[in-house]
Amino acid sequence: MATFGSDPNPAKAVKECSVPSGSSGGGTSSSASSNSSTSSSSSSSGGGNSGSITGASCSANGSTTVNSTIRVTSGTYDGSCRVHNGGGALGDGSQDEGQDPIFRVENGATLRNVIIGNNGADGIHVYNSGNVDNVTWQNVGEDALTIKSSGTVNVTNIEGYDAGDKFFQVNAASTLRVSNCIIRNAGKALRQNGGTTYKIDVAFDRCDLSGLNEGVFRTDSSTSVARITNSRLESGTTICIGFRSGNCTSSNITYY
Repeated sequence: MATFGSDPNPAKAVKECSVPSGSSGGGTSSSASSNSSTSSSSSSSGGGNSGSITGASCSANGSTTVNSTIRVTSGTYDGSCRVHNGGGALGDGSQDEGQDPIFRVENGATLRNVIIGNNGADGIHVYNSGNVDNVTWQNVGEDALTIKSSGTVNVTNIEGYDAGDKFFQVNAASTLRVSNCIIRNAGKALRQNGGTTYKIDVAFDRCDLSGLNEGVFRTDSSTSVARITNSRLESGTTICIGFRSGNCTSSNITYY
């Protein structure tokens, strides 16, 4: 059964980048800086027979400073495990609203093999569907990933650390599928934009979540649905906040 809780807290320039699948797009729109330390991935056993939860697999392969949003409009942008640090023009990685993303993924394109560094700005924005694979957020900025318009977003093999508020932000009716994820320290793993009533459909599978101050999923919509399966949660973690009864479920969860 899902764990329910009451709401603890009521109330620039863009560079276009269309890279063919399999090619390396790292650093095409940013200036090089010194190498960053290796990103390590945690590993844990999933709930029941789901297998291991490994998160992302990138080890840092140099670093780059991103001064204007990298726009991925088609195909696959392969970051080659480079650390992408937001430049000051994008924002400072705080909780201030209105920061620009490091990446903008559009129209079903794919972003993979990326490490977002200490200044995460507003992370990744997705428009009209997209895929995100093998990404690490070393220090989440405003948000890790925001769905900006309707579509289907698939997120696989990711990990992220120290989100001051939300990890995923959903600003449009959409479907989100997340698998093999590790999130450490956030207010919420996912938040539907406050006060909105459109439907989102969210599923987390094989995730390891800890240090969530509020809970896993939060919505104000009576039609939105969410579920988490085959996952590990820190003991006492609330799963569902604001959902209509029966619209948020969990199964095969291990607490630690």
